[in-house]
Amino acid sequence: MRLLPFRRAFWIVFLVAFAGALAGQAQPHLVADLNPGPSALRLPSFPSFGIEREGVRFFAATDPQHGYELWRTDGSPAGTYRLADVCPGRCSAWANPLGFFGGFLYFSADDGEHGAELWRTDGTVGGEELFADLCPGVCGSDLYPWIEWQGALWFLTRSPGAAALTFWTSDGTRPGTRPLGDLCGDFGICGLVQYRFFLPDPSGQGILLWISLGDVTHLFRTDGTAAGTVLLHRFQFEATWWQEATAFEPVYFVDGDELWTSDGTPGGTRLVRSLEGLVQSDTVESIQVLDGICHVIFISGEWLRSDGTPEGTVVLAEVFPFSAVVAGLGDDVYAVTADGVWRTAGTPETTVQIPAPPGYVQAVVAGADRLFVLASANDHEIVWTTDGTPRGTHRVNLGAGPEPDPDEMSPFRGGVLISRGSHELWRIDGSGRRAERLHAFSRGNGGSGPLGQIVLDGRLLFFAQSGRRKVRLFASDGTAAGTSVIREAPGYNFFGDYEPPADHTFSRAGRHAFFESRSRIWSTDGTEAGTQVLKRPPVFLNAYVPLGALGDELVFAGHDGSRDCGQRPDVDAGEIEPWVSSGGGPRDTHRILDLNPWEKPFGWHCRTLPESSYPGSGLALGTVVLFAAGDLVHGRELFATDGTKDGTRLVKDINPGLKTNPHFDPQYPPFGPERVGEDSSPSDLVRAGSRAFFVANDGTAGRELWMTNGTRRGTRRVVDLVPGSDGSTPRDLVAVGDAVYFFAAHGAGEGLFRSDGTRSGTVLVSDLTGVSQARNLTLVRDRLFFVALRPESGTELWTSRGTAETTGEVVDLRPGPRGSVPQNLKAVGGRVVFAADDGTSGLEPWSSDGTAAGTIRLGDLASGRDASSPGPFSVVAGQILFGADDGEHGRELWAIPLADGRP
Repeated sequence: MRLLPFRRAFWIVFLVAFAGALAGQAQPHLVADLNPGPSALRLPSFPSFGIEREGVRFFAATDPQHGYELWRTDGSPAGTYRLADVCPGRCSAWANPLGFFGGFLYFSADDGEHGAELWRTDGTVGGEELFADLCPGVCGSDLYPWIEWQGALWFLTRSPGAAALTFWTSDGTRPGTRPLGDLCGDFGICGLVQYRFFLPDPSGQGILLWISLGDVTHLFRTDGTAAGTVLLHRFQFEATWWQEATAFEPVYFVDGDELWTSDGTPGGTRLVRSLEGLVQSDTVESIQVLDGICHVIFISGEWLRSDGTPEGTVVLAEVFPFSAVVAGLGDDVYAVTADGVWRTAGTPETTVQIPAPPGYVQAVVAGADRLFVLASANDHEIVWTTDGTPRGTHRVNLGAGPEPDPDEMSPFRGGVLISRGSHELWRIDGSGRRAERLHAFSRGNGGSGPLGQIVLDGRLLFFAQSGRRKVRLFASDGTAAGTSVIREAPGYNFFGDYEPPADHTFSRAGRHAFFESRSRIWSTDGTEAGTQVLKRPPVFLNAYVPLGALGDELVFAGHDGSRDCGQRPDVDAGEIEPWVSSGGGPRDTHRILDLNPWEKPFGWHCRTLPESSYPGSGLALGTVVLFAAGDLVHGRELFATDGTKDGTRLVKDINPGLKTNPHFDPQYPPFGPERVGEDSSPSDLVRAGSRAFFVANDGTAGRELWMTNGTRRGTRRVVDLVPGSDGSTPRDLVAVGDAVYFFAAHGAGEGLFRSDGTRSGTVLVSDLTGVSQARNLTLVRDRLFFVALRPESGTELWTSRGTAETTGEVVDLRPGPRGSVPQNLKAVGGRVVFAADDGTSGLEPWSSDGTAAGTIRLGDLASGRDASSPGPFSVVAGQILFGADDGEHGRELWAIPLADGRP
């Protein structure tokens, strides 16, 4: 890893300045608060999907700093807080509480390392742990359904891409967590599983499993063994059933025009009676079992009650059926409908109607002595309550503030929890007279971003949300006075739901930066006058992809606008092909050529649509830009262009195989030839000296490392690391001089490799024994940094100088299996700057020289365990600039001067 003498001198001066800076105290500071106004983000909580235990409700919620994580509330503002940041920083773990067992709350969550897996917590902050990695690696498990029976946990899982479900049980210990077998291969329950649900078995002999195999629903009982798995009922028609049940209560369900019941045994699964003559429609709006009695409301309006006998099955009343919900309160049962409340003691004679506020019923919750109803009336959400009397039925006064969110109401301490305005959690007490806000998940200061960035002429260009609904283009030299709007035109109206708009893709050619905004392609030289639209036709389907710069010209994938598609304006009827621009304006921005000139059938609206070559993954090499694209005839292969039509050519048909064209029509030649090319799908292009390395599949060796000098003869496979069609799938390619480092499969795992472009010069640097998920390979002068996972220390920062002896973990910042999960790695002089979570200060900025002693935290911007989630990092005018959220100003632009130092 050698550098030219003048570069070496520059970096020595830079490194001395930076190393000297690490002698004092680092001082991160806010550059500018560009959006002091309120947040426009929707950050909803989901209390209705939570679990309550001993007066505390555990649920999923999100805030700007941490994404969707596990929260808790005891009904007070002080007692409402986040329990865990399973996926450190702004990424979401999508925590889903499953149930309590053995003093722990079990939940599914995705930490970004293992996929969605089984976690548990003791209910304290930081008390969470990964309990079981049911699908080892990043694949994750679909944990549903879930039930406790006979002192153990029982659940089904399906891994992504797997056809069959796996039945599991756990006694609350890791050794006692084991698979019972494949649902199809071991239990004989085979078919396309579209729905599954566990319920307690009234007989106590097992678990009831409702499962939909294709279009047919079945009711099984299982004790966790193949021999103890019994089919109780196979539905002939569409079936409906309740969503919750209590153990030892009978099961009721409707099959066509018949009402059935089951006690969990084959003999006790029987027909109650035919519904002919009782109801006009057998479509069920609501079904509920209360104290062993089944209540069904049919779409035709009949409210049916059944005790499991033909004579005990009667219609109580004709009610308004739509959005009707049945609930119990004391000794009475209520049918809550859009035109009032019906109360019954169990006979038609005792069934009476109580006036109530009208509205589409979203949810009904039974409190201590009254019902709470969330309803939609005149396009507004309201909450009302009743104790079963006209006088005790009234609308809940929520006071000023946002409206309740649809469906988000759950029981809590005799009252209810509701979500309001998609960012506030409220509690209504048991009387229905007092409402209190427990937590606001978005804050008064909304934050601006930044949302994407590039360094141009000594300034940082970035997008930021400077108003409630506006995103604008800014420039900054790292000071408040030097931070200003370049131009408002490139911004766009912001209607984000949960996250700010996706990062804009910046690219550079000469003195211009290029980007996409408002479905247009723009260029800027960093001034208002020099910021302009290059291409006005709309951009669809992420059409804009920068491929490479040729001097002042940028080659990119662009969209030529939509063809008239009749009554289908939503159809992407244009072509995504290679374009070129020098940034001077629309006149010098044009499509290079139609690389894929064929068409494909669509339908009667358009009849045909043009095919696209979808250029993507490219780089500049000498006087051409190399890029992957599909011309149909050759498949997706490697092409080169000098920016002109005549200068655009196929470099090599790496996978010469042919396949049948599904659109071939001899009477319509524009659909293309009968046989078209297979794809080699070049990707991960990286330049190393006068050559480019990339990854491709030639159809025989799988995805392996390739090299090219831009000519057909100079394009070849470097090595076949894993013989056979599977391939080694190289990734994270990083050029070091004329060579390239990368991760690739070998044997049973993955290793760090180096290649000089020859077979003999491709060597295994380190087999990374016991390590998985190595990624983010980053060159810092003469050293490589990357992130890797070990079971004993979790995901931490690693380094290598190109030998097995120098490859290893830098430091265990967060001892234990969780890991600090380093991210946003950036080379700054001879050090790497990154974000990491040490378990006590949240996700914050760090710096490392590759040694444990030289790895330091650069500040705690969000105090305590909160995460400022810094990054990405850029160096401008002697400062490290990055976006971060300190919990007070929202996500804004921050800086760490290189002249500041070590804590």
